[in-house]
Amino acid sequence: MFNEQKAMELLSFARHGLLNDLQLIKGYLFLKQPEKAEEIVERVTEKLHNQTGLTRLQIPQCAVFLMHYSWTAQDFHVTFHIDGKQKNLSAYDHSLALLFKELFSIIEQHASPLSENKVEIIFDTTEPETRISVYFIGILTDPHAAEQQVNNQIVYQSFQWVEHYIINDGSNENEVRWTMCLSIK
Repeated sequence: MFNEQKAMELLSFARHGLLNDLQLIKGYLFLKQPEKAEEIVERVTEKLHNQTGLTRLQIPQCAVFLMHYSWTAQDFHVTFHIDGKQKNLSAYDHSLALLFKELFSIIEQHASPLSENKVEIIFDTTEPETRISVYFIGILTDPHAAEQQVNNQIVYQSFQWVEHYIINDGSNENEVRWTMCLSIK
């Protein structure tokens, strides 16, 4: 359950991230590099628009989980964005939050802490059937075990895996692009 302590923790993470970005902007302006400062402003603006889009999907439990996760240090960096218009997904909120918790737990178990791993989540609401794509780019310590765990993951009645697959990207067999896509029925 969401409480005041959790709210204070989330606000603290958000404030810390914003202050870091403001420090970067000030530093670039001081160094007379306004183009770098503008890049930071654009990145922060995009991040705030994505957070707004996430809240407009009316999935507060899932949104809080994803935002909190994106602000905390993990073995992978999380970004998300919404393609399409506002849509009411409130009926799927709890199931989505559980799905992401389980999926991130699997990724945490297998993501190499020595790599700059990234997870991008895209909510596509342009079609009648909402699609959620999750892209992992980085190094998995055991890609086959991770993929097997996702195969065994409980997918709630409201969801259907459309596809998920791992592609080896380089000379290191553990350096992968992992695409997971599910639809909301």
